[in-house]
Amino acid sequence: MKTKTTTNLIKTPVNKMLFLMAVPISLGMLSTFLFQVVDTFFVGTLGSGELAALAFSSSIYFLFIALFIGISVGLSSVVAKATGAADLQSAQNQTSLTLLFVFILSIILSFIGGQRINTIFTFLGADSKVLPLVHDYMSILFIGFPFLMLGIVSSGAARGSGIINKTEIIFGIGGLINLLFDYLLIFGIGPFPEMGLAGAAVASVMSFIFISIGNMRVLFSQNLLSFSAISNLKNNIKTSKQVLQIAIPTIGMQLLVPVLGIFTTFILAKFGTEVVAAFGVASRIEALAFVGIFAVSMALTPFVAQNLGANKPDRIALAVTFGKKASLYIGLTFFIILAFFGEKIGSIFSEDEQVVTFVALFFKIVAVSYGFVGIMNVSTAIYTGLQMPKKALQIMMVKTLIFTIPLIIVASFISATAVLVALSIGNILSGIYAFMLMRKTFQQKHPINERVNNL
Repeated sequence: MKTKTTTNLIKTPVNKMLFLMAVPISLGMLSTFLFQVVDTFFVGTLGSGELAALAFSSSIYFLFIALFIGISVGLSSVVAKATGAADLQSAQNQTSLTLLFVFILSIILSFIGGQRINTIFTFLGADSKVLPLVHDYMSILFIGFPFLMLGIVSSGAARGSGIINKTEIIFGIGGLINLLFDYLLIFGIGPFPEMGLAGAAVASVMSFIFISIGNMRVLFSQNLLSFSAISNLKNNIKTSKQVLQIAIPTIGMQLLVPVLGIFTTFILAKFGTEVVAAFGVASRIEALAFVGIFAVSMALTPFVAQNLGANKPDRIALAVTFGKKASLYIGLTFFIILAFFGEKIGSIFSEDEQVVTFVALFFKIVAVSYGFVGIMNVSTAIYTGLQMPKKALQIMMVKTLIFTIPLIIVASFISATAVLVALSIGNILSGIYAFMLMRKTFQQKHPINERVNNL
């Protein structure tokens, strides 16, 4: 069985290869995050109540995304290592069985979530004014989640084997579908009904369906997906354990990100609906700012894993250096942009003066830490590629449970501004910790590689 690939992760010069991977990944991720930013832009014209509903909904949206990105990253790492070792049958089996698991799990979780909307969001702090709006949005979005999750995980499998451009183009088209139908369905343009917030959810679901079908077709065309592997479930179950060994800690790591977001939203809720709305807007803009960092990280995992499978430690060393520099430069660039233009950007999404002011304040305080966030993300990506996901989980647990949440709790007794300071300090401390842990690991695991030791 042969798998067609469009890139060569173990032969092409390192910096060139990572750049060629990161650019299309960033474009694909940009379209994914634009689902939320476009929704925020259009929904912002409906009022601060609708914006707050979207902010509460984002917590659960990103929780689902984090869970299945964890599976996607785990699958990408394992498929990449198998591809680097030329074990292509294993790559096919791992992909097929993981997608079957994702399909079943996403349906179960979506059904449970759809049945418990009021309970979930009341617990998160949504009041009686916002709760009906949340229900209008999430009752539809839960229906589409299984399609998005299949699209996310299937793109991870493709990325692990070196297939990049096709899946990212699919995500890009999905973003355009979301943009078009957001406009048509929220405002009722032409023959389309005026659905308001519910229209934003319908537009997102339409894009999710397209992404799922498109990425599955890519996997079939590249011999990465086979019904025979699924039918031989009993014989291939041992193979699937390799994915779970990477995916489970990675899922834990990814889930900590939205957990922190949910906790922060809960804390900020006591300062008013406008503050929650502003935090929702800032979080979505921040996600866009992180696209470049996330893209480099997602490129590093399969790159490192394939070169690990091919026994090429020198290339891994160069990849570490590339990731470190890229994350710092990207973080610094967006700090400058957002710190100076945060208020103007916030005014695009809301006319509420309090919302716009808090968005601007968020970026002046939190964006200074973005370079440290980059170091942390690159470190966790490299650990996952090295088949050391517990180290990546360790970094995220320290960031969330040791640094950030305790700081936020203390800050909550002071002011909403103090909460933002706590977020920034937590990011900075986490980046320093990740840097030190990564340096120590490479000194222990790769003592012959002087370039890595110079991190």
